[in-house]
Amino acid sequence: MIVEFSVKNFRSIKDLQTISFLATGLRSPQDFEHVDEGNIEMEGDSRLLKTIGIYGANASGKSNIMLALHFFILSIKGEPSTESQLGSLFDPFLFQDKPLNSEVFFQMVLILEGKKYRYGFTVKKNYDLSQKENKSNEIISSEWLFGPKERNVVELFRRVGTEVSKERLPGSDSIPPLQYEHSLFLTHAAAFDSTGLCAIVRSYFKGWTVSNVTNSLVFRRNSIRLIEQENRKSDLLELLYSFGIKYDNVVLDRDPNKPDEILQHDKVLLTKPFLNSRNEAGEVKLNLMHNESAGTRKLFDIAGLLLRAFNLHRSALIVFDEIDSNFHPSLLIRLVSLFNNKSINKSKSQLLFTSHDTNLMAPSIMRRDQFYFTEKSDDNSTRLYALSDLKGIRNDADFAKQYLAGFYGALPILDTYLDEPNIARYGAMES
Repeated sequence: MIVEFSVKNFRSIKDLQTISFLATGLRSPQDFEHVDEGNIEMEGDSRLLKTIGIYGANASGKSNIMLALHFFILSIKGEPSTESQLGSLFDPFLFQDKPLNSEVFFQMVLILEGKKYRYGFTVKKNYDLSQKENKSNEIISSEWLFGPKERNVVELFRRVGTEVSKERLPGSDSIPPLQYEHSLFLTHAAAFDSTGLCAIVRSYFKGWTVSNVTNSLVFRRNSIRLIEQENRKSDLLELLYSFGIKYDNVVLDRDPNKPDEILQHDKVLLTKPFLNSRNEAGEVKLNLMHNESAGTRKLFDIAGLLLRAFNLHRSALIVFDEIDSNFHPSLLIRLVSLFNNKSINKSKSQLLFTSHDTNLMAPSIMRRDQFYFTEKSDDNSTRLYALSDLKGIRNDADFAKQYLAGFYGALPILDTYLDEPNIARYGAMES
């Protein structure tokens, strides 16, 4: 499970910002004790939250937090290459002196098999005048992994440039020297020691993390794979039914001219019964893309992902930007409640999302430490903070009402067209 993720000097994020799944010591009100029981999981000696939502005004930096996490995960998933694939990671805060000479920082703390690891790296530009046209590349300037050894937490490896100190990393003798400055040593080591600690850490990101940040269709693949398994199709239909989406069957009408791996070109046909004018039973096949609403398509896309995430032998991390898009508030509440239900979410999978929907902001659904906010500072940088960081907020407060009233900040600052400067600029409206 994820403990925390930190980022610094990425897009609108100037200073170090951390989002933590570590539960605080606060307790839910007596009437909502079930929230503490359902929303918190013990992992080793840590109490970890299963869901976290990020709120804030448009352009406040919510999506930049998600992008940072997304690109961090993608870089670890990627295979070693002779070409740099770090371009998306190097996107420094621009409102500073010489931003292109600065470093971008990423770090994650996670618990795997009851053991805690801390992994991170920094990225910078490398200007090599020997290259044609003074071409610049992104490189890893430093990288580190801390983890357990006997009863202590030690530095398993630390890397600067291509030089790696790995004396405390078990099995390091079988790992050859790192060749490329743009390659992650974690990925490099995992390729040569498939059962070592680096491989264990990387395996989490490769198999148990997924996000919709840059590809909205990435979730659909899981649903399509279930349709291809006759014995799992009923599970998919049952989950859709629980959200009020009722179908008798679902099939794939593949385009023989398209490769099988291009899943977005599959025609998903959903079967619904009906009675004709003669009161005879019939059925109609509805094309998911052309006959159904955006909300139904979204539910279909996530249904397979949820079934997979809830029934794995290891916790997964689902990253969902703009989770409320095309969703009725009641469906969103149900989605979050599934993650916080121990009998359903058997894998202890975690959900990180951004939203504007305040219906979730209730002590009967989530705790104060499960809500984060983003706000732009005067220097155009993003500040990330948790509701539990604010003083004087009761655990049984109406979080949504107080948020919309401006108690927590993180709201858009709106001018009105009725202000005198705006009337002078735009003119008064005709009555």
